[in-house]
Amino acid sequence: MSNKREPVPGNYYVNLTGQLIKVRYLLYSGCEITMVMLEYQDGHQLKVQLDEWLWLDLRDYSDWFMGESSKRESEREI
Repeated sequence: MSNKREPVPGNYYVNLTGQLIKVRYLLYSGCEITMVMLEYQDGHQLKVQLDEWLWLDLRDYSDWFMGESSKRESEREI
């Protein structure tokens, strides 16, 4: 699955294994984003090209968290 959202510095994302990843900053060439600096919870940082970012299977943390909490709430209602 392709991640069509542009990276937002300071936002958190969750990968397929449930790891929380923060977008630290973006590097630009002219007016276009070229690189994205990611930081894992353990402090490990990783630079990825924008085209690689677009193919990462990440979910916005707030979407992921709300999806999980609403799922738990619906299970309690049964």
